[in-house]
Amino acid sequence: MNKKNNVNNILIVTAFPTYGAGSGVQVTALANSYLNKGKNVTVITGNNKLDFDKIPGVKYHVVPFKNEEEGEPILGQCDFNYLMFTTHTESTANFWDATLDQIKEYQGAFRKAINDEVKESKPDIIHAQHNWITASICTETGVPVVTTIHGTDLMGYERSIKELGEIRNKLKTETNPEEIKRLKDEETKYNLYIEHANRSALNSKKIIVISEAQKEKFTELFPLAANKVELIENGYDTRKFYVDENVTREDVIGKLVSQNTKDGKIPLDYDKLVVFVGKFADFKGIDILLDAAKSYEEKMQEQGKKVATVIVGSGQLEEKLKKQAEELKLKNTHFVGRKNTDEVRSIQNLADVSLIPSRNEPFGLVVLEGMACGHPVIGTNAGGIPGILNSDKQDISDTSKTYVTPLGVLVPMDDSEALSDAVCDVLSGKDRFDNKYIVDYTRENYAQEKVTDHILELFEDVADSQRNNHSKEDEER
Repeated sequence: MNKKNNVNNILIVTAFPTYGAGSGVQVTALANSYLNKGKNVTVITGNNKLDFDKIPGVKYHVVPFKNEEEGEPILGQCDFNYLMFTTHTESTANFWDATLDQIKEYQGAFRKAINDEVKESKPDIIHAQHNWITASICTETGVPVVTTIHGTDLMGYERSIKELGEIRNKLKTETNPEEIKRLKDEETKYNLYIEHANRSALNSKKIIVISEAQKEKFTELFPLAANKVELIENGYDTRKFYVDENVTREDVIGKLVSQNTKDGKIPLDYDKLVVFVGKFADFKGIDILLDAAKSYEEKMQEQGKKVATVIVGSGQLEEKLKKQAEELKLKNTHFVGRKNTDEVRSIQNLADVSLIPSRNEPFGLVVLEGMACGHPVIGTNAGGIPGILNSDKQDISDTSKTYVTPLGVLVPMDDSEALSDAVCDVLSGKDRFDNKYIVDYTRENYAQEKVTDHILELFEDVADSQRNNHSKEDEER
C-alpha cells in the first residue's frame, strides 16, 4: 500500500475521448480509482461532444473538436475532428492526413487547456497518456510528468520517421513549386511529431509501459530515456467486469441487431458463442477472424454444433469487413456495433471464448475483461497478449506454434487456420479450462485497485524527487 500522501491533485491528460478505445477505457478506470483513493482528479480530454459518461466527482476539461455528424458546434472547437493514430468509433481524422495548420491549431488548443488547468487545479503530478504531442506539452509546465505508453504512439513514432524519409527523398527530385511547398509542410509536420515524442520521452520523469514487448520497443526507439521505464501492466475495473450468472441469451443476444439476418435478429439456437470486442483497425486482425470463422463454423457444424460469432465494435474498416463477411458467406457471424460497458459485460458473460487476433496489441485490456467474465481467451502470440495469457511461463519463443495455457490459447499471428483450430479445440472440449480459476487469477493479478496502488507509489517517488531537486537548487542559490 502507498504510505506517503504528498500527491493529492492529479491531472490526467489524454488527447482522445475517455471511451471507445483501450486507452480511453483505461483513463476512465484510472480516474475512478484515483478518486476512490481520495485524490482530486482532473481529466483533460479531446472530444467532439460535451455529453458523454462522466465519473461523478472528477473534473473534465474538454478540448473541443468538430463532429463529423450534423449537430450544434461546440464553442471554441477546432475545425476538424480529434486526431487518431488509427481510427476511433466517432472520428475518421488522423495525424497522417492532418495539415500543418491543423497541427498548429491542435497544439495551441491543448497547450491552452493544459496551462489553464495547471493554474486552476494545481496538480502535484500530471499523468500524460501517449508519448506524443500532449505529453510533450505537459513537460513544459514545470509540473512533474509521468507518461504512459499505449503502443499506438510508438507505432506513430516509427511511421513518422518512415514518412519523413520518403518526403525528403521526394524533395530531392521535385520541381513543381506548389508540390515542393506541400512537401515542405509535410516535412515540418513529421518533424514536429518526432520532436514532440523525443521531448516527451526525455522530459517525463517516468515512463510507464504496459508490457514487456512495449518496454523493449520503447527502449529501442528512445535509448536515452531507457532508465525512466517502469513496467506496470494495465488493470481492469472489477466493478464493471465480473461473472454475472443472471444474464440470459434471450435478454442480451436476443436484443442485439445483426447485419447478417433479414430481420436483424440473431438466432438463439446456437450451441456455442464466440465474441470479439474492439475497434475496427487493421492491427486488430478482424480480417483473420472472419477467415477463421468460415472454417470453424463449418468444422463445428460437422460435429453437430452451431457456433455463433458476435463482433462488437466499429471503425473505419467496417464496410470493408462486412463485405468480406458477405463474400465468405458467413451464416452465423454478426456485426452488432459499438456497445457500452454494461452491454459488453453481458455479452462477455454469455461467451464460451473471446478472440483477440491482433497483429500488434500493445497490451490487450479486452483479454482481461473476457477472462474476468469467466471464459478462456484465444489471442495471438504477439505484443502484450502473451504477457497475460502465458501464466505458466512456458517457452513460447516459436511464434509459428500454438500454445495452450491455463488461461487460453496463443496462436501464430495472421494464421486463420491456427485460429480456427484453436476455436474448435476449445469449443469441442478437447482443450479444457477451469473458468473459476481464470476469474480468480485475473482478479488476483490485474484488479485495478492493485495497479493503482503501484502507480501512486511511483507518483510519490517522482514528487519526492522533484521536491528534493528544488531544495538542492534553493541551497545552491
